[in-house]
Amino acid sequence: MRLPRLVVPVLFALLASGLLAACQRAGDADIARTDDGEMRLGSVEVVDTVARTVAPNDRPLVLKGMRGTVHLRGADQSTAELSFVRRGRGEGRDDGQEVLEGISITESGTESEYTYTLEAGQEDYAAVDVRGQVPRQTALRIDRLSGSVHIEGVEGALTIEHDHGDVEVQGAAASVETILKNGDVQVGFRTLPVEGPLQLETSNGTIDLRLPAGASAQIDAQTNVGTIRTQGLSFATEQFAPADAGARYNAEFGENGPTIEVQTQNGSILVQSADTTTTEMERKEPSTVPLDTGTVDDASPPEDTMPDPDTATGPPTPDTLQAPPDTSG
Repeated sequence: MRLPRLVVPVLFALLASGLLAACQRAGDADIARTDDGEMRLGSVEVVDTVARTVAPNDRPLVLKGMRGTVHLRGADQSTAELSFVRRGRGEGRDDGQEVLEGISITESGTESEYTYTLEAGQEDYAAVDVRGQVPRQTALRIDRLSGSVHIEGVEGALTIEHDHGDVEVQGAAASVETILKNGDVQVGFRTLPVEGPLQLETSNGTIDLRLPAGASAQIDAQTNVGTIRTQGLSFATEQFAPADAGARYNAEFGENGPTIEVQTQNGSILVQSADTTTTEMERKEPSTVPLDTGTVDDASPPEDTMPDPDTATGPPTPDTLQAPPDTSG
């Protein structure tokens, strides 16, 4: 069946206009740069903060979906108090607001775990940073696309899996499992658990393992490209085998300790004695959605962030960013 002559040009015109709109969406006018020159889509960022409180009751807390940083501290309390900093970017405030309103925070609880699922209609322009305190013995599972993760003083089991971003843990006292594609890993134990899993893995990045004095453990470390070093530890047995541009290292100190697997494809490994007198971590700027020279606006959370019925909701916390006047026109 042949289309009328006038229909074909109209179809091509509609297709061309759609492609042009898509190009303009990510074009020169929609690019912003951070202070260090990193490029981001959207010159205006709209931000709000949504507060959530839940009593885990010995259930693991799960954070999954999207990109954004995570910074959680363990505390002597029975509830987890979390702030979700939602960020929407666009060429103007209306665009950023539209992105932000498309970010949803869904809660679901079972007898075995409590989950926060983060989603967005326009993920390239959206991010959610998570901040807060959790009961010290809480187990955490973090499964996100990208963003740095900082965990301090949480003594429950930790599982962290994402594609991009550094991971830093201090004061661990239970099993720790990290699986990254790109990012450095630093894990410091306050005390070693009797059993695992104890696995630190990144495809591209360095690994820094810090162990308490007097602990017992077996180390199984391997890098395809990089060096392996130890500092401040005395081992009963050691085996070291260089291999191409990397090395394999097995060692044991103490007796009957758990096995810690440390593996990176591209990066160096350091196994050292930990300073257990402090659990204070260095402050770092968020790695996924840093502040830039674009305009930042506040916004109120939409109705789609209502919590699950079995949680308590605190009032919205003050925004973490001060919004300058909108100059985008």
